[in-house]
Amino acid sequence: MSDVDFCRYSPLDGALSLPGGNLMPPSGCSGWCLFVYNLAPETEENVLWQLFGPFGAVQNVKVMRDLSTHKCKGFGFVTMTNYDEALSAVAALNGFALGSRVLQVSFKKTKNGAGGGPTSLLGPGNGSLSMSNL
Repeated sequence: MSDVDFCRYSPLDGALSLPGGNLMPPSGCSGWCLFVYNLAPETEENVLWQLFGPFGAVQNVKVMRDLSTHKCKGFGFVTMTNYDEALSAVAALNGFALGSRVLQVSFKKTKNGAGGGPTSLLGPGNGSLSMSNL
């Protein structure tokens, strides 16, 4: 693993804060990374595009899959261009019932606790929104 790993954002940890209050991704980063957790095994990328699209510009979606079964591992990432749109998506979709599962969506955080900002860890154009189990 790299020096920076993914952690779940929990609303119980306190308010979401951004370093320096910067609302635009820093140079070299192209979006706000969201983590989406508790996805069903049959979840496809188009489901995340449809869920997040109404909130604003979605740059990329990635459903993490098991290499042998090709089924969703239960989580994925969504990259959105605009911070305010990403924040609206988190507020609306965290706790959203998708089928029989309740999603948890949050800004991706780094292992050292920093986070809330854009990231390029997943490659160019990959900031992500996060959903995790309740």
